[in-house]
Amino acid sequence: MLRTLLSYFKTVPAESKELLAAIRGMTGVRPYDPNIYLAAFRRKVDDQSQKNANMRYERLEYLGDAVLGVLMAEYLYDKYPNGDEGYLTSMRSKVVSRKALNRIAVKMGIPDWMQHSARGRRIGTTSVPGNTLEALVGAVYVDRGWNDTKIFVHKHLLDAHVNFNRVEKEVISYKSLLIEWVQRQKKTFEFVVLDENGSQHRNRFTMSVSVDGEVQGEGSGQSKKAAEEAASRAACQALNLGRREPSRSRRRR
Repeated sequence: MLRTLLSYFKTVPAESKELLAAIRGMTGVRPYDPNIYLAAFRRKVDDQSQKNANMRYERLEYLGDAVLGVLMAEYLYDKYPNGDEGYLTSMRSKVVSRKALNRIAVKMGIPDWMQHSARGRRIGTTSVPGNTLEALVGAVYVDRGWNDTKIFVHKHLLDAHVNFNRVEKEVISYKSLLIEWVQRQKKTFEFVVLDENGSQHRNRFTMSVSVDGEVQGEGSGQSKKAAEEAASRAACQALNLGRREPSRSRRRR
């Protein structure tokens, strides 16, 4: 009760009131300390420098990443009582991947409230929206504690913005999918650089991947890692991997 009363006396910059109203809509909680939430969006408060504001943001992002991982694990543990460790780990990795967190952040409207320098970049080329979401989770945890953070993550984030039927069918890394299949089938695989061209900062690699000596796919990218992923995707398509329906035994009955 005392903490709630004290929250009304926190000084908040006038220009931040709209942002705080949006944050209440995103999280479903009323901030005790509004400045913590402003820090999650890299806003300076009082007389702090931008360097200090950035450090506070990074600390919240670090904490939010850890808290989100635990709450995600708990959510999946309850949602899929028949899911084994590998399945639950795979699902968690898909939901908390950079791409997935960016997608959730966009649905929540987070990019609309980011600083202009970050907001101006294309979402697909930056992890800032997802990082800001993690910082927001960290802010709720610091300000409101575990139970309120759990309600925010489970209800306002996962239930509201994640289609788990779709997630179940997604592939994060075609290279990992291919290697796992090759190992299960006791086969061999090899990546080969077919071409490398461009300047130092604009390199483009073309690679192939062979399974038991037979080329199954080729792909290109601005790094060897990206080219391997592209080649692996082509190989998975050729081998018809990653298209199977998920096991019904893993679903909640």
